[in-house]
Amino acid sequence: MIFHPQKMIPGEGSFVFSGAVSAKAHPCLHKDVIYEFWHNFSYQVSSISLEESEEYVFLLGQAEKLPLDGHECSIHVTKAGICVHAENEQALLRGYMTLLDQFEAVDAEDETAVCVKCGKMYDKPQMDMRMVHYCVFPETQLWEIERFVRFCGALKYTHIVLEFWGMLKYDCMKELAWPQAYTKAQVAPIIREAQDLGMEVIPMFNHWGHAAAARVMHGKHVVLDQNLALQTYFSEDGWCWDIRKDKVKRLLRQIRRELTELCGAGKYFHIGCDEAYGFEMNKENMDFICDFINEIADEMEEQGRRVIAWGDMFLYRHPHYVNKYSCNAVSPAAEQYMLQRLSRKVLIADWQYHAKEYPVETAGVFTKAGFDCLLCPWDEGDAQMKAVVKTAREQKLTGIMHTTWHTLTR
Repeated sequence: MIFHPQKMIPGEGSFVFSGAVSAKAHPCLHKDVIYEFWHNFSYQVSSISLEESEEYVFLLGQAEKLPLDGHECSIHVTKAGICVHAENEQALLRGYMTLLDQFEAVDAEDETAVCVKCGKMYDKPQMDMRMVHYCVFPETQLWEIERFVRFCGALKYTHIVLEFWGMLKYDCMKELAWPQAYTKAQVAPIIREAQDLGMEVIPMFNHWGHAAAARVMHGKHVVLDQNLALQTYFSEDGWCWDIRKDKVKRLLRQIRRELTELCGAGKYFHIGCDEAYGFEMNKENMDFICDFINEIADEMEEQGRRVIAWGDMFLYRHPHYVNKYSCNAVSPAAEQYMLQRLSRKVLIADWQYHAKEYPVETAGVFTKAGFDCLLCPWDEGDAQMKAVVKTAREQKLTGIMHTTWHTLTR
């Protein structure tokens, strides 16, 4: 598990409640979504109001605050009350979610009440950076995004990478969005709710391949299907941005600005850069793409953000690999050359959807070259997840970014 609390050290009895209750809590919990979580996790038989506390605590009734002893939060449940104690805001929010998981419905004089078994619990993540990548497709409804954000908050993820596939209206070019795309005003409340749940929303926009804002198999192109005169922004086949042109760089810079303003304060920006089909890997082109990414990394660093990029274009599929990997470098020499040229400021997101055997070998390629690395599983089942999590933990990788694509319901 990426995040697994210790089992409750049992005490005697239970804390039982229903109806309106009042607690003391740090201001980070004084949010509408937190009140709503309480109401729904308590089977809608309880509502909560909060008084402000300067400490990182949630205190309902009477319960002693337990020391952290190296954990990020502690939970103490007595017959008289509950105390969640944490080291910071994010830890308190996660401790609150752990508490809600302990709620059980019980009968109390022919009515439903909520029971929390007495005991002590200490919680600490096994991996500090737990990201999930979510795509907003033309068929994605706003309520689906909100539901997903709340689900991630309940599961105690730390970051959500939000990628709009032609589904956000920009000021800099109207053709970047389909006619049915969402406005910033429609999306902003969902982003605020993610932040209220303790997660950073990471903006994402493809800066190389996937310029069509669609999968290649569908033959759609958000810009050119609406205005063919904009062909000069793209490669001949329309799949990649023509990043050699200043006007393209200016447009991408404007997009980054709009997305960072929408997503608010944060430490990262995902620039994509996967599956750049048709890219000829000669020295001139490899120099150019590395310089292009390095310039963006420098620019974003000045804004306090780190660039994330997919790693497949910088990898060669070596014959000795045990797993099958997604690698688009044409030779070991191309892999070595680009990894030497690419700035170590770039955080590599290594998506390897067919790696089911430990270790995931490509992560070691990046870390040996001096890069920080995220492993990015998809939906290949338990074997893949176990290989990814074990590799990330034992090799001390930066974290995990769980991708969902079009198969979120799985």
